[in-house]
Amino acid sequence: GVGKTTLVKNVYDREKVNFADAHAWIVVSKEYDVTDLLGTLLTKIRHTQESTAPPPLSVGAKSDVYDLTEAINKIVQEKKCLIVLDDVWNKDAYNQMCNAFQGIHGSRVMITTRMEDVAALAQPKRRLVLQPLGSTESFKLFCSRAFHSNLNRECPLELNTVATKVVERCRGLPFAL
Repeated sequence: GVGKTTLVKNVYDREKVNFADAHAWIVVSKEYDVTDLLGTLLTKIRHTQESTAPPPLSVGAKSDVYDLTEAINKIVQEKKCLIVLDDVWNKDAYNQMCNAFQGIHGSRVMITTRMEDVAALAQPKRRLVLQPLGSTESFKLFCSRAFHSNLNRECPLELNTVATKVVERCRGLPFAL
């Protein structure tokens, strides 16, 4: 609710044109299967390829982590890639996939997570910690949305008490506001 995915989605949509070789957005989530994740990654990066892609690996019951990792590596080797792993709950999910990211020079892998141990996989200077908004910013955001047709998007005086209670219940979460 703080806006991690929305922020990264905006960056991804803006920057994927600079990573024409390969780009992919993968939702990992709490329950995941690494074979499914790698299969999805392979499908998505293959989709951004043209005639440079190696012969397709049939992704199915016979595919395993090793086969999928090798197929991904063949495509992304020496290419500039942008990969987003969204909603990672467990660092093992990244660790099980990271071999597929070997040799991707000039590439970026972005991870969204609510878990501190997953965030710790990134170098401290490459982490962005989003915090809930303060009360003043929360009230301004709420009013700009709720009263967008009012002059200066300000809360009418007769609704100030109710608006303040709504904002307090949202606890600074932009999407709730």
